[in-house]
Amino acid sequence: MSGKTMIRTVLRGPKDIYLERSEIPSIGPDEVLVRLRAGALCTWEQRTYQGIAKNYPLLGGHESAGTVEAVGSQVLTKVKVGDKVAVAFLTRCMQCESCRRGYTNICDNLRAGDEPGKPFGPGGLSQYAVVKGYQVYKLADHLSFAEGSLAEPLACVVHSVRRANIQPGETVVIVGAGIMGLFHLLLAKERGARVVVSELIELRREMAQRLGADAVIDPHKENYVQQVRELTDGWGADVTFCAIGVSQIIEEAVQAAAKRGRVMVYAAVYPHGSTITLDPNLFHHREIVLTGSMSQDQDDFQQAVNLLNTGALDVKPFISKVFPLGQIEAAFQASLSLDTYRVIVDPWDGA
Repeated sequence: MSGKTMIRTVLRGPKDIYLERSEIPSIGPDEVLVRLRAGALCTWEQRTYQGIAKNYPLLGGHESAGTVEAVGSQVLTKVKVGDKVAVAFLTRCMQCESCRRGYTNICDNLRAGDEPGKPFGPGGLSQYAVVKGYQVYKLADHLSFAEGSLAEPLACVVHSVRRANIQPGETVVIVGAGIMGLFHLLLAKERGARVVVSELIELRREMAQRLGADAVIDPHKENYVQQVRELTDGWGADVTFCAIGVSQIIEEAVQAAAKRGRVMVYAAVYPHGSTITLDPNLFHHREIVLTGSMSQDQDDFQQAVNLLNTGALDVKPFISKVFPLGQIEAAFQASLSLDTYRVIVDPWDGA
């Protein structure tokens, strides 16, 4: 759209946010132009804002929803101008060994808008975005844009829960009751599991109970491993999701795992290069599986959208506040509060 401009959010350094005006890009034949209406602030953006991650300059935002503004002539996805869509910003090369084996979520060339000479990042906190046809997923009309923006984090949890292969009646322990931990709770309950949530913050423990947790643990007051054993009559956790990136949590999860238990490292551990110390005989004698879950693939994203579109999963309780773009600094500050789940930014409100 040569000559027309938009506003996009650039993180230039720790707590240095700049609203930059740039040209709206033209679409190619296999691309879609999306007018973005909601962008959620994930931990990726939060870490960059705080200076923990230093990939500057960053075009923030990868949990987004909006409306289709233009469709390329070769787009095969069944979308049209005006459709409400969720956007899966991370691209897949479909040529590397990982993609050829079907592991597109861990593509060797997983990208998020990193063009040479330009700010890194997907740009989901911009007013417009150009993506490939396969990156948009049609949302039901009854969903708000804020709800639609949560399709991406939900898709990541769909992937994690699928990998864990939860069986009805199993005990699932979730460490961390932020939004991702609570999404795990909802999907685990859907699969017929008994769910225990370990969380330091009282407000989040209460939220977990309201959402159906069968038991909660306060690891400040109770020994985590001992509590898991007591709650399972000595058996241990069949599945544990580590939804907080702390090495000690992974160590304790393995120690509290049942025979043939699965421990899922869902959250990235910071700083990179962190290590864990475990007795290898725990794996030998108890056949415990320690594995990870990274991002999502197209099927995961479609399943997440289906959960939202059908009303099978209500994400409204996780939308803590919606800020106009003109209050982006306040939005980031609010997102760091321990009593929030997802803070949403509307790129058009207040711009």
